[in-house]
Amino acid sequence: MLQSSPTQPELLPFFAPRGVAVVGASATPGKLGYGVLHNLVHHGYRGSIYPVNPHIATILNLPCFPDIAAVPDPVDLAVIIIAAAGVPAAVAACGRRGIRSVVVLSGGFAETGPEGRQRQDELLAAAREYGIRLIGPNCVGVMNPHSGLDVTFLEQMPDPGYIAFLSQSGGMGGAIADWAKGQGLGLSYFASLGNTVDVTESEIMAWLADDARTSVIALYIEGVPEGREFLRVAAEVGRRKPIVALKAGDTEAGVRAVSSHTANLAGSEAVYNAAFRESGVLVAETIEDLFDIAMGLAYQPPPGGPRVAVLSNAGGPAVVAADALARHGMIVAQPEESLLQALRAALGPAPQLTNPFDLLGAASTAEYEAAARLLLASPCYDAVLVILVPNTAIDLVGVADGLARAAADQPKPVYTCLMGEISIAAGRQRLHHHRLPPYPFPEGAAASMAKAWRWQCCRQMEPPGPALPAGEPTPLRAELRRLAAAGRRALGEADLYPLLGAWGLPVAPALPAASAAEAVAQAGKLGFPVALKAMAPELVHKSDAGGVLLGLQSEAEVVDGYTRLVARVQAGRGGLPVDGVLVQRMASPGIEVLVGMRQDPTFGPTVAVGSGGVYVELIADVALALAPLTPEWAQALVEETRIGRLLRGARGRPPADLAALAALVSRLSILAVELPELAELECNPVLVHPAGNGVTIVDARAILRPPA
Repeated sequence: MLQSSPTQPELLPFFAPRGVAVVGASATPGKLGYGVLHNLVHHGYRGSIYPVNPHIATILNLPCFPDIAAVPDPVDLAVIIIAAAGVPAAVAACGRRGIRSVVVLSGGFAETGPEGRQRQDELLAAAREYGIRLIGPNCVGVMNPHSGLDVTFLEQMPDPGYIAFLSQSGGMGGAIADWAKGQGLGLSYFASLGNTVDVTESEIMAWLADDARTSVIALYIEGVPEGREFLRVAAEVGRRKPIVALKAGDTEAGVRAVSSHTANLAGSEAVYNAAFRESGVLVAETIEDLFDIAMGLAYQPPPGGPRVAVLSNAGGPAVVAADALARHGMIVAQPEESLLQALRAALGPAPQLTNPFDLLGAASTAEYEAAARLLLASPCYDAVLVILVPNTAIDLVGVADGLARAAADQPKPVYTCLMGEISIAAGRQRLHHHRLPPYPFPEGAAASMAKAWRWQCCRQMEPPGPALPAGEPTPLRAELRRLAAAGRRALGEADLYPLLGAWGLPVAPALPAASAAEAVAQAGKLGFPVALKAMAPELVHKSDAGGVLLGLQSEAEVVDGYTRLVARVQAGRGGLPVDGVLVQRMASPGIEVLVGMRQDPTFGPTVAVGSGGVYVELIADVALALAPLTPEWAQALVEETRIGRLLRGARGRPPADLAALAALVSRLSILAVELPELAELECNPVLVHPAGNGVTIVDARAILRPPA
């Protein structure tokens, strides 16, 4: 019997119940209620099984009960698979019976529309009334292959293993369970969460943190309702056990027109990747990648460093492996002379003893084992990737046993690649038995090893400390609410500069002007040279409309520029009026950078920084993080970008004021947290001046959230 996690003891009955009642059990093969009962009986579940159906006496030689109240003890898990309309009442009946854990497989709830959502609310209300924890509805169910518990209607149960798989998609979960069985890849648990009305991935992850049978947690998710809570749990659990996630689908709350470069660059996928990176979750690109990474970490310890020895009986696959390792940041290092001498003594002169190490096509079990022992014992390498191409000379099962012997007393990981299909089945199964991860191709093995190394690095890093709040910005919040209540959606520079200046952000001085004469007067106050920028409702990207003039040196140039600018923008807007211009003092030269924030619907305030200017989307050089950020972590974020390398100084260019930029990013990240009224804010460009000369915001735009 499993031990309950101290963090989530109420989840234990879902995975290790003493007895299971199946409400809606059927005696008709082909019906889902029959499939659930059949799986419990035929997959070896050792607890009590209680079919519930008032119209049948026995099913699969088990006595059938007319209702849940008649079910005897012990029973601490109910599985409901009846028509959706009857589910809330069935849940309430479970509560009256004293059952506090329920899995609802039935569909017909929020996924079907307003009527279904109302029914789901009734279901949750019934669960809350009786203190019931609930998985589903609209799910496939849960499995514990170690105990034979299978309350799904899937055909296959995977073998017992070390990977817990949580899926928001029942169809995806069912396909993966079947695939895992065919591959010989074992699972510790399987859970399909469906509509996630109550029990969440975060809670199950916290429960799995203390489970001895689970080495890795694999997730297929389409959205995270409580984003920050998910990341908090993932960060805590992920330092002890790797978490690998495949994110699919779109998380936007609704269709939103892209109104800034930041919004376009900080899309759903980018934000999820940034959030996962910060919490230590490993991101999978494909379904196969998800389980490749999970298998490697479940079977072997992570590498202690990036240096990999490639051992093969074929040159071509070894070269492919070396290339793949290099692309993923691993190092295919060459051996030291002492290791070469030991390899020559053990293997003779025939093998190619440079990394990759080619033992040639007729390599024996003894040669593979001897070479693996020497490579694992050498201080030159942190991991070994073994490639086996089947032929009539090689004994794949014997090599698998030899590799297991070589790795038995070493803390370094051994990954394997068995290329082929028909000839490798027995060898692959033996490698699974020895917990040596077998991959079909070198690229998957290399990518998985690199992700394992990344996890090892992440778990050793100190998490980013929270930025200190800068005080409640009450006047700014009141002004933003006033503008939103007045119907304002987009804010331009004339609105934003006073707000940003009040928040202590370095904006280039600017003053509005409604006429050429006023523009001249404002330029006199600011000092030449100046820029003129057109102001008009919903004119977001002024450069695209020809609405910017730079470097005006005199009053005459301002008068002429004002006239030309207003006429050009007004013509481009189909005759719609222009409100005038913003006169702005020209800033000293600097490197153009974008700094922005956005309220993500899942994870809340996020910050973006990267290459700025009018071509930001074309260049797409941006790094994202969740707010708030300390200046130290803001600088690390900047240094992830290509523009960050330029800011440090390149090709004789003096370094820019990276510290001032980091301070600005940190300050704006706090603004993002403390002013949720701002849906988006983009400062582009921010000019980063030479070291010691600070930064200047020379353009900005924002989008307000509508009033609640």
